[in-house]
Order: sequence, then C-alpha cells, then structure tokens
Amino acid sequence: MQLPPQPVLNALEKLKTQEKHVELRQIKGHYYIYRKKCQWNKQRKKPVKTTELLGAIAPDGTYTPKHQRTKFSTTRIYEYGNAALCQTLTDDLTELLKNLPYKNELFAISMTRALDPAPIRLIQSRWEKTYTSTRMHIDLSPKHVSNVLAHVGNMVQETYDLYGKLSSEGGMFFYDLTSILSYSKKLKLAERGYNPEWEQTNQVKVALAFSSSTWLPIAIDVFYGSMKETKIIKYFLDRFPNKDIGFIMDRGFSDYGLLLDLKKQKIHYIAALKKNAKMLPSKVRMTGAFTYRKRNIAFFKKTKTPYGFLYLFEDPQLRGEAENFLLSKVAEGVLSMDDYRFERRLAGVIGIVSDLDVEAQVVYEQYKGREEIEQAFDVMKNDLEADKTYLGNEDAVRGYFMVVLFAMRIHFKILRRLREKELVGKISVREVLFELSKMEMIVEQSGRQYLCAIPKRTEQILSAFSDYIPIA
Repeated sequence: MQLPPQPVLNALEKLKTQEKHVELRQIKGHYYIYRKKCQWNKQRKKPVKTTELLGAIAPDGTYTPKHQRTKFSTTRIYEYGNAALCQTLTDDLTELLKNLPYKNELFAISMTRALDPAPIRLIQSRWEKTYTSTRMHIDLSPKHVSNVLAHVGNMVQETYDLYGKLSSEGGMFFYDLTSILSYSKKLKLAERGYNPEWEQTNQVKVALAFSSSTWLPIAIDVFYGSMKETKIIKYFLDRFPNKDIGFIMDRGFSDYGLLLDLKKQKIHYIAALKKNAKMLPSKVRMTGAFTYRKRNIAFFKKTKTPYGFLYLFEDPQLRGEAENFLLSKVAEGVLSMDDYRFERRLAGVIGIVSDLDVEAQVVYEQYKGREEIEQAFDVMKNDLEADKTYLGNEDAVRGYFMVVLFAMRIHFKILRRLREKELVGKISVREVLFELSKMEMIVEQSGRQYLCAIPKRTEQILSAFSDYIPIA
C-alpha cells in the first residue's frame, strides 16, 4: 500500500486513542478504518480474524463514521389489560409482603406465572411484554430468579406467618394432597412413592389448604415424596399460627386417630368415610331431607362417640347410577345377586364423621365444596403447569410453589368474579387473560402513551372487570 498522506496518518493516530484494535486500509484510492476482532472457530479449531467497517478518512484527514441505518419506529407496544388486572388482584399481597425480601420479584414472577406458565428461563422476556414492566424494573434473569426462589423457600417461619394472615378469617379449610413428578436427580425431596394411579414415581408431595369462606388458596407446602398424609397434616398444624380453623378431608382419608387429636386441640373436622368403613351402619333409615342445587338430598344424623357425629346423605340420582353400575357387574358375571343386594344398601349414600353439631345441610354443603379444591389442584397441575419440576434445590422448590400459590389466587379471584357475573361455563379464566392481552398500551419515544383500539370480544370481557382495570 502506498504511504498515506500525513493528514490521514494523523487522523488514524487520533482514532487509536479512542478506539482499540483499528487498522487502515486503502481501497481504490480511498482510506477506510476497520476494527479488528479475533474469534475462535470451532470447525477450523483455531482463531480467525474478522473485521468491522467503522468509517472513512478523506485525504485532508477528515474522518466520516459509517452511516447508521435509521430506525423506522421507536414506538413500543405492551400488553396492558391482562397485566393491569393481575396487578389489581394482588393488591392484598402488597401489605402482607412488605417485610419479605424480593417482594417485587415475587409479584412479577407470580404475575407472569398466571399469565403464561413459561419456564424460568423465559420469565424475563414474558415480563417485558407487559406494561407493568415499564413501571417496575426488575431483574428476572434465570440465575436471579433461582436465587430468589431459594431464598424465599428457606424462610419457613415467615412463610407460615404469611399463610396465617391470609387465613385471618378462620373457618374451615379444604385440605388435599397431591404428587408432583420430579425430573431432578439432585432433589432430596423427590422420593419413590405411589401416585393416585398406584404407580411408583420419583415425586414430591404438595399439600394445599383452601379457604371455604373466601374460596381462595391460603397455604401450600412441599414434603418428601414418601411421607404419609397424617404426618404431613401434623406438621402443617404445628407450623400454622392460626388455630381457629377446621379441615374438610377427602374420602381417601382413613386415620381416625388423627381426628381424635384434632378434637382435643378443638380443631374442627369434616371427614368422609370410605364405603367399607366400620362406622357405617348395616341399614340406613333417613330422617329428613333438604334441597341442594335443585337436587333433593335425604339425611340422617346421630351421635358417634368419641368422634362427634355421624352424618349420612342419600342422593336418589346418585343412588340410581350406583345401582345401575352394580347391575352391569352382575350382567358381566363379576358380581352375584347376593353381592348386589349387599352392595346396594349403601349405594348413593355418603357417610361423614364430624365434631360439628350443626344442621346436616351445613355439613353436606361444606363437603360438596371440596369440588373447588379439586379444581384448584387441576389448575395448579394443568393451567399453571406445576405438575413437574426440574429444580434441584429443596428451598427453590418451596419458593417455587409459594409463587404458584400467588398465581392460583389470581386465577381464583378471576373465577370468583366470573361466578358473580354468572359467566362460569361461558368464559374461562384463560380466555379472560388472553382476550385482555389484546388491550394494549402504545408508548412513543416522546413519552406519549395511549391505549389502542380493542376488539368487541375484549370489550365484552372488560365490562365484567372494568373496576379492576384503570383506563385513564
């Protein structure tokens, strides 16, 4: 290359003080500045030199930087309606979480979990789609999220204090236990145990308490996969600060010794009996009836020492279905007619033992409310995709399910509003959040912000939640 003019050399020396690794090239009588880079090439297995054009120097020494492409738009569009709804529905947690570390991260992770149950590595990008992210600048990188979950999961006492505040109204709890698959080889909580299908899997036990007065989940905890239900309940009671509570057990519960312990502690209980329970009488004579959701239910009540009271309920429609099923087994040769006569005496009959001395209808309605908690577990394992975990740290798993609890509270508050508006069965919670995501906020570089036009379906759903979503 012919020696460049002195003004060009002077300009080059000046650029070297501002930019490292630059070189001068002469191409067809013109002088260009390039930045040198050295990158390792995996295929060639050696370092390879690359260059990037920075600009040009005229013969008189004038440096002209490379022309940058003009950005066509500086406008950003964010999801507004769904995020604003979730933010409003978590207002009750703002005061309760004020003394907990990482409260903003917990809110953001819970909200994104309710909106879209994405993996931890995608939480940051999902959060940045929401308008709320422009008001709360939070680090949701995978490493930081994992650290937050581990830190929160380690705060066992603080967590149960929070659960006590969520259940400050007392009352009865729907209590249930489920199993979550674990794919982590390092997680100590994951142990071989039987799932509901009686298959042995590597699993973690998850206990959930659901308030029968607020219809919201109020507590969640995880345990070793091989632990028995009785032991888990005792641990829950030891930790839980509010003792003015009661439990509504499912039909699979069979530890009646625990019921006596609950009675001594003056903790109420409603426990359904198994079909072959010894407490059930050989013959049933109902003594009254009431109407539940347009269905007539016969009932029987008597004192049952030492547990309290035995309640029996007969649903004629359920009885007919049960007898029809038994007859089908007779037709298949599985049952004899004598077996049929023996089994049909309690067909359609639900037996419940409780320490509560109340109207039979009250006990029945409380027990039937268990359908809500079964739905809660369905939400947790399906809609929120919490039926498996890859986390390898016990504390992180506990923190993770605390986030799941907050996300479930958002879900069931939306469901409660749909029930108030008589929209259950017409609109799902997932549909509400999806349609409200079309209510978008446009933010211009100048700072101007405004809502975009929304479709008719979104307007219809918005009318049911208008008091929850600021539209100013």
